[in-house]
Amino acid sequence: MRPHRISELETAASAITQESLHAAKEAIALKCEEHLRWLALFEERLEAVGPSELHKFARALSLMTLGHLPTRPETCPFCIQYGRDRECRGCGYAATHCRCDSDDSAFSLFIEAFQELGRAIYQDTGGLNCPPSEARKLLRSSICDSIDAASSMLEDLPSDCALKLMERKAAYIDLMLAHLPLILLSEDVRESCRCVREALENYW
Repeated sequence: MRPHRISELETAASAITQESLHAAKEAIALKCEEHLRWLALFEERLEAVGPSELHKFARALSLMTLGHLPTRPETCPFCIQYGRDRECRGCGYAATHCRCDSDDSAFSLFIEAFQELGRAIYQDTGGLNCPPSEARKLLRSSICDSIDAASSMLEDLPSDCALKLMERKAAYIDLMLAHLPLILLSEDVRESCRCVREALENYW
């Protein structure tokens, strides 16, 4: 990243108040805690899932994960501080990435790809791409890796400044996408996931 760009991001983040930062952290922590409860439930039920249901299980696990990632306005300190009645006026994210409601903004490109990934997973009605025993092993690994990632996010979150929070959010979303059981899903899903991760490069 160019030094000038780094300076722009630092300036944008430095205007975030402690109140906005704290509210965003609380919302992200809530998402992580809820995600961990669901992951524990999926982990508990995996062994009882029959071979014919493993693909459906992989889809459900993936959609549940997408639903708990910090992509909504309440998890963004910029949206909290400059949204609602301020209508994005003075928002440092808008100044550095274009307004989120612009068709070609960094966030719009990301969220469009993110929603397309959800659609691809939901519509993936094919079968497993590997034997059930291997699928079960991959699902167990996906769940365990996701638990570790969400736990680490919760642990590191309190000490983050606004700049670090935005960096960590992008890295966390990318890591969680990497932990999806993509090998059990279709090529369309894998390509959609690749597009989301590519869009994340400009998220912050």
